[in-house]
Amino acid sequence: MRGWLVLLTSCITLAQQPELAPITLTPASTNAPLADTNAPPSEPYDPETRELRIRDTFRYRIEEDPSRGSDPMRVTITDSGEAHFSVTQSDSSYITLRVAGRKLADVRNELKKRLDADYYLDSTVSLDLEGFNTSLPGGADPLTDVPNVVVFGELSGTFPIPEGKKLMLSEIMLRMPRNDFARMNKVEIQRLGPDGKPIKMPTVDVDQLLRENKRSLDVELKDGDRIRVPRKVWIGL
Repeated sequence: MRGWLVLLTSCITLAQQPELAPITLTPASTNAPLADTNAPPSEPYDPETRELRIRDTFRYRIEEDPSRGSDPMRVTITDSGEAHFSVTQSDSSYITLRVAGRKLADVRNELKKRLDADYYLDSTVSLDLEGFNTSLPGGADPLTDVPNVVVFGELSGTFPIPEGKKLMLSEIMLRMPRNDFARMNKVEIQRLGPDGKPIKMPTVDVDQLLRENKRSLDVELKDGDRIRVPRKVWIGL
């Protein structure tokens, strides 16, 4: 009898306990540090599937190039979305393609068709991305926000100035591909003053600077400088 009373009392006690509320899983707090939540979204840089942007840089070479140059040429997409591809390293002729917004394979195929149509029987085109413009929509453009120097003319490229360091003309010229039509003894430095007016800068004989190691000809470059490499003038041709 006593055992039945203990069992009945236990059942009454359990029945009187309040019903437990269902467990709700709360997502983790989104109040992460600003350094994490404000970081730009990561972007995959697969060169074959990524859309090309202005100021992307190619490394470009034609295996059948009669000049037999060993170094690939560097080509930069202009602000108008075009790229100028030399037909050979020993000639100033070039093909212009509109490339911004397209895929690398598409540009490579069209370039080969244009080369084979007018210059080669069956060209082997090597075209790879060397540098990415990593600007994001609505974000900062590192190629314009970071101090840089632009080379144009027979050679072209955009070179950032390392933070806290100097960027010398010789460093840029040593990075450029060989171009037999570039007039390296008459390289112009175009610079603007604080008032926006041109500052007179010396014309540099880069051949002497590099080949003869005349360091006195070297020039420290500043943000916004433009380096013009003119074309050689051939007399009697």
